Amino acid sequence: MRGLPAHLVAARAEASAQRPRHQPCPRCRADTLVARTADRVAAVDVRADPAPVDPNHPPAGRLLWCLVQHEHTGARIRWRDQWHAKACTHTVLADHHCPPQPVQETLL
Repeated sequence: MRGLPAHLVAARAEASAQRPRHQPCPRCRADTLVARTADRVAAVDVRADPAPVDPNHPPAGRLLWCLVQHEHTGARIRWRDQWHAKACTHTVLADHHCPPQPVQETLL
């Protein structure tokens, strides 16, 4: 028995990497959305907090992403650049930052 043709396997792998999925952060175990941007030249692996942020008052020092829903291609994460932000109506997400870890005191 033979598996799927190579082009179908590659298409399915690409589609699954681009679809946002919930995954715990490996460092702090917080719930995050993980996906790969759809850019063919320089794709980026994104880990974003699933809670939407207010685009008019974004958190300082964090990258913003749009969760784009399309009826034919499904959900995708897209970088919210200055040109897209002007007319954006999508859900806006911020990249994930782990909360600060407590500092362990030095043992004597």
